[in-house]
Amino acid sequence: MATQYTIQKPEKGYMHYILLSQADVKRLTTGGNKRIICQFNDQYRIHAAIMRTKEGMYYVMIGSQHLKALQLKAGSEVKLVIKKDDTELQFSVPEEFAEVLATDPAAEKIFNTLTPGNKRGLIALVNMVKSSDKKIERSLLIAEKLKKGVSSPAKVMQKQ
Repeated sequence: MATQYTIQKPEKGYMHYILLSQADVKRLTTGGNKRIICQFNDQYRIHAAIMRTKEGMYYVMIGSQHLKALQLKAGSEVKLVIKKDDTELQFSVPEEFAEVLATDPAAEKIFNTLTPGNKRGLIALVNMVKSSDKKIERSLLIAEKLKKGVSSPAKVMQKQ
């Protein structure tokens, strides 16, 4: 069921977020789960994580690329359906990355042994670039780094 939420932004800072109710948090975090799927205005879907402030409030960060795609800003009202993310990687895998792994069995084998967090981090690195050519280029770089023993998303993009 869709619920109305308001896009928020702190006075200091750049991130946008949606504050979650205690009922939402209780429903979505059973079994220690933190990953969710947010569907905005019955059309736009993202994979996200439930975050917690020091004060104990729960929220979902909304990246600027998503706000732009939805034409939203701080203060905007949005109809949102939030459900527990039961997908395998809890993230959208770009076609380009999937194809590179499919054509490089050694890299795919290593990728499949990584922790879910490292898998999501590497996928996020590919999703950060917009053009298909750049996604392919980054996917190939990740595959090569995996075969050299570098699996941390923070280290993959470092020059060696």
